[in-house]
Amino acid sequence: MVVAVTASLSLPARLLRGFATDFLTSHDVAEARRIMAPDYTLHIGGHVFAGRDEQYLPATAAQLDLFPGLIVTVHDVVLAPGWAAMRFTEHGVSARPPLHAVAWGGITLFALDGEQLSRGWAEEDYFARKRELKSGVCDPILPPMAAPWDQPCEAPNESTERLAREWLEEPANLLSPMVEQIRVGMPAFDELVRPSGITVSALFTAGPRAAFHAVLSGSYAGGFADIDQANVGAGIELRVAGILDTEAGQVRRLQLSADRLGLHRDLLGRARP
Repeated sequence: MVVAVTASLSLPARLLRGFATDFLTSHDVAEARRIMAPDYTLHIGGHVFAGRDEQYLPATAAQLDLFPGLIVTVHDVVLAPGWAAMRFTEHGVSARPPLHAVAWGGITLFALDGEQLSRGWAEEDYFARKRELKSGVCDPILPPMAAPWDQPCEAPNESTERLAREWLEEPANLLSPMVEQIRVGMPAFDELVRPSGITVSALFTAGPRAAFHAVLSGSYAGGFADIDQANVGAGIELRVAGILDTEAGQVRRLQLSADRLGLHRDLLGRARP
């Protein structure tokens, strides 16, 4: 496969590399303060971590302490002026006995303010991580992208945005067989929710590509084995993040990550209907 690269790294690429490699993989908090604005805010799993030093870094430092050898492997990158997104796998060994190795995937997107990251949206498969920590069987890790930071920073595209938003207006599209679900093990996303609506939280385009974060609303379809089946049909929300590719006026590929763990916890916390 021919990989198109740029002569020098764009600002979004440098910041994304700073996040994935210099901060998370190197466990360098000083790098986070360099690449993130003081008011950086992350939206993930229904939680909002507002303020780089006040909320975001303490929460992330706790995860780095739990996985002292944590590595981020990047599988895909989308870059546009003022925006960046990536598909990734985080993997490492838990510091808590019995010291199991785990790997979990996700998608994150960032908005830039000047020369720093100002806001982020992400969904990661913590449901898989929880299973691996219990079973001791680490999920496989996809190969890394050949040259993630050398990808071109492409201009926003009105046609791509229009197509992406029109396609997302039909929430069932996100659960179609053509979608590449970022997960290992069951339940699949379509086994969890019967969607009736979608709210797009963030979306940007880069040439023929788009990245987005959204919330699917609908009813529970009954996919969790340990959730009372009396909850089937109850109203739920499933948060997702995706990278979408278009070609010739059609959506050709969608990589999708979802907050299965957040939905599972929500249902566990409900009283029997």
